[in-house]
Amino acid sequence: MVDLFRGLTWIAHHGLPLTAKGTIHQKSLHKWLEQVELTEQDVVGLNLRYPHQEVYPAHAAVMLDMLLALGVIRKERGSWSLNAHELSQWLSRPVQQMNDLLFREVMLRYVPDDVALTHFTFRLIAADLVEGQWYSLHEVHASLTKQRMLHEELPQDKLLWMRSWLEALCGLGWLDLGETQEGELVFRWSMKPLFTEQDAMSLLIAEECFYIQPDFEIIVPPEVSYRVRWELELYCENVTMDVMSIYRLSRTSIAAATQQGRTVEEAIDFLQNGSAGIPDNVLLSLKQWAKEMGRTSLAEVQLLRCKDEEAASRIAAHPELGGMLEQIGPLVFIVDQDRLNKVEKVLEELSLSPPRPGLGQSLELKYIQLETDAEIVEQEATHNRDITDQQAWIYNGRDYQFYERDISIPKGDQLFPGMQDIPGVWLRELRKYHPSTARKIAQQALEWKAKMILKMDEQLAEFIPERMEGEESWHIHGLLMNLGMDGKDTGQALRQASLTPEQWDEMRILLPEL
Repeated sequence: MVDLFRGLTWIAHHGLPLTAKGTIHQKSLHKWLEQVELTEQDVVGLNLRYPHQEVYPAHAAVMLDMLLALGVIRKERGSWSLNAHELSQWLSRPVQQMNDLLFREVMLRYVPDDVALTHFTFRLIAADLVEGQWYSLHEVHASLTKQRMLHEELPQDKLLWMRSWLEALCGLGWLDLGETQEGELVFRWSMKPLFTEQDAMSLLIAEECFYIQPDFEIIVPPEVSYRVRWELELYCENVTMDVMSIYRLSRTSIAAATQQGRTVEEAIDFLQNGSAGIPDNVLLSLKQWAKEMGRTSLAEVQLLRCKDEEAASRIAAHPELGGMLEQIGPLVFIVDQDRLNKVEKVLEELSLSPPRPGLGQSLELKYIQLETDAEIVEQEATHNRDITDQQAWIYNGRDYQFYERDISIPKGDQLFPGMQDIPGVWLRELRKYHPSTARKIAQQALEWKAKMILKMDEQLAEFIPERMEGEESWHIHGLLMNLGMDGKDTGQALRQASLTPEQWDEMRILLPEL
């Protein structure tokens, strides 16, 4: 999570410019990756596939993929840029919830479409593996073997991937790795994802404050939200990001914030509201800097120039352009930067649209000011999105996230073709049938991959048919589980069985409720 945050603040300050081929400039890419702890070695063993694989190292692709999955960045013609609303929403989440959502995305995108590896990755997040406790890779493998979810002997490539998965989770900040004296790989959760509503309720904790020291250093406990840290990244210099993070206030850092459109007074308000208090000497320095900074400023403005007085008169007289333009000469207007698109549209209607590049030129990069909680809620009313709907880059596992979601509800005859052609009693009532009819019923259940309810020796049982053999003298293979006389689940395990129609008294097909 820290890596993503540092990557976002770098983009906010410097941007990520693109080449003509649509890839990040190598110089910018290297400087961006210098901000993160994740290395190529941490994730290279996952054998990820992604666009521009010859240009981007694996850890750069993971960073871009996660930011895309969160919706906080977008690719424009000349650079990657930030989405203000999604960024505000993301940084307002509790830290544990941020990690939970990221972990789900990593599980979805980076685990291959392989049953054994899927079992392994889900075993790691089982409830019995707790934070702070060391476990070995061999113990996890043995527990899955005992449950018959993995074979005792696995191919070397699968064992290597499992080890690489642990290395990736360590590089991403969720695991610690170590080795025993015998050289066996061991791991422990440092921040384990939570997946239940009860766990989620524990995330609703009070936001802690940071501490400003007389030497201008700011100590930031781990409980402080990333929303607060976003502003600290603007007003301060980052010294270290760890369990306890350190920032430093300086005249240079405050001056840089004023270049982004903020004032020293805003910095003082933020520091007072977010901290346990500002030491007197620090507050005096801030007030002195406020007197020295911002007394003059240079501003870049967008000018609209006309070739003749007739065009200038038509523009000045247009009622929709009032308040958007300021006339500073017979043929020159200053354009309101916030309403460039509207001005351009009106000029187009007047057949006075300027040639490009013109009003559409991009503005200087500005450090995003996050939306307030009220603004986030207001935006959500018309801006609803789901993190799992995002189509990001890496597609190591199943490809279903690349297809449009089908929200239609299928009807019974779509799920079970031919339902209207069979007697309804086959589904509703337990009855005794002639072996030839019983065969038709069993064959239909087999085609639908549906269960059957069988009455055997005055007790009910569930049967999952797998295959049928024979014609007149036939039997069916499948999984059988006794339900008892009352038809309730007795908790008994399914067992393999081969049955003939003489072994049950009554039968029916069991379909799920629609």
